[in-house]
Order: sequence, then C-alpha cells, then structure tokens
Amino acid sequence: MNSAIPALLALLLVSSLVAIPVVAGPGDGVQDRPQAALQEQTVTNETAAEGTTNRLSLDGEIRSEYVEYGADFGTLLASTDDELRDDYDQYTILDRRFDEVTTDERKQMVQAANENIEDRADELEEREKNAVQAHASGEMSTTELLQILLRNYHEAAVLSDALDDIEARTDRIPGYSLSVKDKQGELDMHRTPVRTSLEMAARGLEDEITVAVETSESGYSLTTLDNNYVREVTLDNRKAAWGSEFDDITDAYNHASELYPWVFETGSSPTVNEDTSVNLYRITASHDQGRFEAYLDGGTGNVHREVQELSHRSIPIETETHWSENGLNVSLSETPRNGPAKITVTDAETGESESATVTVDGFEIGQTDNDGVLWFVPPSGAYDLVVESDSNSVEITVPER
Repeated sequence: MNSAIPALLALLLVSSLVAIPVVAGPGDGVQDRPQAALQEQTVTNETAAEGTTNRLSLDGEIRSEYVEYGADFGTLLASTDDELRDDYDQYTILDRRFDEVTTDERKQMVQAANENIEDRADELEEREKNAVQAHASGEMSTTELLQILLRNYHEAAVLSDALDDIEARTDRIPGYSLSVKDKQGELDMHRTPVRTSLEMAARGLEDEITVAVETSESGYSLTTLDNNYVREVTLDNRKAAWGSEFDDITDAYNHASELYPWVFETGSSPTVNEDTSVNLYRITASHDQGRFEAYLDGGTGNVHREVQELSHRSIPIETETHWSENGLNVSLSETPRNGPAKITVTDAETGESESATVTVDGFEIGQTDNDGVLWFVPPSGAYDLVVESDSNSVEITVPER
C-alpha cells in the first residue's frame, strides 16, 4: 500500500502537466510576453543632511510648475514706464525748484521725496504678495508671476538710485541729515541672482532660462539650475508693527547661527547688518558649497527671505534609487531637503551611457549629457518622471520625500 502512493502521485502529476493549456499570442508567442517588471533599489545616507546648509521650505498646499522664460519685451516696456513715472515724481517733488528755495523749504522737499519713495517701495512688497497669492490660488499664470517679480526688480533699482539722489541733495542742506541706507537694504531684497538671470533672458542677452516656481499661502520659491543651483524663498511672515525680537545685532547673529549651524561652522566670516528703520537683519556668508544670504524679520525673529547659491555637484547625496526596465538602467540621486537631483541613464546590457530626454510632470527638463547624466530641480511633492531614449522609455512615479 505504501509503495503504491508515490506511483499514483507521479501519475497524477504527469497528467496535470499534460492537461495545462498553453495560451499564445500571434506569432510564436515569445516576443509578445511582457517586459520584466520594474525593479527598484534604494540606498540612503542618513548623515547627508549634516553636510550641507539648511534651506527654507513652504508650508501648506504647494503649486509647483516649470516655465521657460525668455525675451519678454512687454515686461521691459512696463519697467520703462515705471522708470519714467519715478523720474517724473522725483522731478516734480525735488528737482524743479530745489536751487531756488530756502533751507527750510529744501528740507520739506527732501522729506516729501523720501516719503514718496518709501511709499513706492511698500507698493512693491504689496504687489509681490498679491501676485504670489493669486498664483497659489490658480488665478495667475507662472509667466505672469515672473513678470511681476521682474518688474519689481527693475523698479527697486530705480528707487534705490532715487534714494542716492536724495542723500546727495541732503548733503547740500546745512545742519540736516537723512539716512536712506535702511530702505535701500529693503529694496535689495528684490535684486536677487534668480531675477538677474530673468532680466538677462528677458533682454535676449542669454538663452531662455528654466525656472522652477512654487507658491503656497505661506510664500514662494524660485529655483534655477545652470552652472549653479540658485534658489530664493520668501515667506509671508513680515510683522508690520514695530518692535524687535532681538536684544541687539549680536542676538540676531546668534539666532541665525542656530537656524543655519552648518553655514556658521564651515562658512567664511558670516556677517550681519541691521536695517533698523525697516526692522530687518541681513545675514551673509560664503562657504565651501557656495554663498548664503538671509533676511531675518525683527518683528517675528523668523527668516523672511533666503537666497542660496550652491555648487550642486558638491552637495552630498542623501538617497540613491535604481530602476531597470525596457533595457534601461535609471538612477536617481537626491540631495537633502529636496535639493537638486541627478538622473543617470545607462544601457542595461552594456552599461554604456544613454542619451535620453527627461520629463517631469509632463515638462521636458532636458537631455542627459555624454555621461548619461542630467541634473534638475525636483518638485517638492511626488512627481512623474519619464526617461526616454531613442529606442526605450521608463516611467517612474517618484514619491514625496
């Protein structure tokens, strides 16, 4: 009885194998089988964030888009109109009769001109704030937002020059002084490296520039990646009421060192400047990976605006994820705090570099170089990544970090 069981099982096994139907598609049924499943492998460096600077981030629901910005004569014309208006205001208030009036009248004229420029400077802040909120709510296009920020860039320069003129006129009034430094420091916030690149592209002096734009109810960020990774972030957290959270300029310096410990530990002589009348503290530093600038709002003690210029290749890699599908190997190297990311594409069989077009959320961000590498600015949240060579493609959903 015991010896009969194995024989019976063997007979049933053979019968069941014979009975399994084979389903084939057109042709020989081999070439139509699905490709191997997408394989993913992730390696994480837990200490990478300790080797680079902290960076501001936005809160709340974030609208994230890329845009190609180039020659924009409409914005240049609007900026010219602003300049003409500023020049006319300055002429009517200060220039027309300055040499013909008494000392007291000169003081009144200088004061009126200064107040006019301060009002205009406040308008820039309000214009920017309204534009960011409109973009975050979907009521304004990304290009329109950039146009307004660039318009502020131009007008801030004109107003700063006008303040220089006021200061020069003040020197001609015996026994009278008027400081314009603080207001000029506030206007400098509109003159960022990202906006300088936008200005060059708008004038056609440089090629179109790709800008990653993010907005939310908390503020906005603008990021470019060319020779360097350049990012500016502004939070809607300015406190209008007077009064400082800091005891003095040293207290502000120490607070900044707590917010950006790596910068202050590795940077070259971080400095702080106090713009007392506008309640701002400007922190600047250079370090091994680039340059850092932040404006602390005295009313809240928080960072209001931050500008980072970083050599993206010097930032440590925090996470490396590898996929293999359709004959392509794709590697995604991510830096800390949602910083610049690197795509590397190679042939799965030969290991040779592949020329491929990379698309993020439907926007073509560029092509890999001769080494199969492309650096790019990733969105803050999850995104769809498509890598397409001449013969194959890989589609990946990258999760939020």
